[in-house]
Amino acid sequence: MERICDYMRILPSLLSELPPAESEFEHLVFDFCQLWRSGAKSFLFHSSGSTGDPKPIQLSREQLYSSAKMTGEWLHLEKGDVALLSLSPSYIAGAMVLVRALVHDLSLILVEPCQNPLLQIPPTPIHLASFVPTQWTTILDSDVDLNLYFMEAKGILLGGASVPDSLRRDFGFPVYETYGMTETVSHIAYRTWNQPEFKILPGVQIAQNEENCLLICAPMTENRWIETRDVVEIIEPGHFKLSGRLDRIINSGGLKIQPERIEEVYRSVIDAPLFVTGIPDEFWGQKVVLFIEASQMPLYNEETVQERLNSYEVPKQVVCLPSFIKTPSAKIDTLKTVALYLNSI
Repeated sequence: MERICDYMRILPSLLSELPPAESEFEHLVFDFCQLWRSGAKSFLFHSSGSTGDPKPIQLSREQLYSSAKMTGEWLHLEKGDVALLSLSPSYIAGAMVLVRALVHDLSLILVEPCQNPLLQIPPTPIHLASFVPTQWTTILDSDVDLNLYFMEAKGILLGGASVPDSLRRDFGFPVYETYGMTETVSHIAYRTWNQPEFKILPGVQIAQNEENCLLICAPMTENRWIETRDVVEIIEPGHFKLSGRLDRIINSGGLKIQPERIEEVYRSVIDAPLFVTGIPDEFWGQKVVLFIEASQMPLYNEETVQERLNSYEVPKQVVCLPSFIKTPSAKIDTLKTVALYLNSI
């Protein structure tokens, strides 16, 4: 995803005859569209693999259709609206852009996955787009005039990873941080720039298990309850706040520490990709370690960190690496990145 975009095509409708594919990316896109148009009943995806090995997940046509209809009703999508795809259709986020375009007969702009797809698109009204946060960060850091593209937008959807506070501001058009996963067929909840918690979409039900992990039931899950590993606080019916992943909890000195809270604080003072994890330690059991994607230690306001974190949450070690290992869906592969570091010392 780091390379510069070098390919763009506009398709007025995916329901018309598709042109010959001119790239591997187009082959993936058109193969999925043909599969859908042929009436296929089942589709195979894989989880992102950011916290473990990717696992195969089989989803039915009805599940994908239900998700696309829900998004269409939420954002009031209409025939001829323009959607942008710059994510791989091999994963659920990219595939659902195609399903929404097929179900609602949207026009589609194809840009081969890269960090700033707008560089390849002439000023064009875009009504629907999905980005991972790193793409959106790169777009904002460029000189692109967003109003030339998004003033008529019905929804700019950010998902796949946590959204830094620096991206949570009013852009003058609707930008939503979404919550979802492959098992829920993309998003089932969203929050705007000024909302502290996520709000579920119509038709979705939520609950908690004994470990305070989120439970979800929706048409996209075939009305079955699925159990996530996301620790949440349900603020009020239909609204929840993410605390972090249960399997990311660090047991350090007898205390359970949620790394996502620490990451949020450091992201507010460091403008670089980062994550927090626990590394085995003889004294602490696990010690809290901050990993930063940088060639050298960035300057930051240490007082802000000290004020917002408990003493036991402050990392015992900071590791700077020139680059993190990424998954095929462009997420940070924390397990492989940490393993590479540990094998190098």
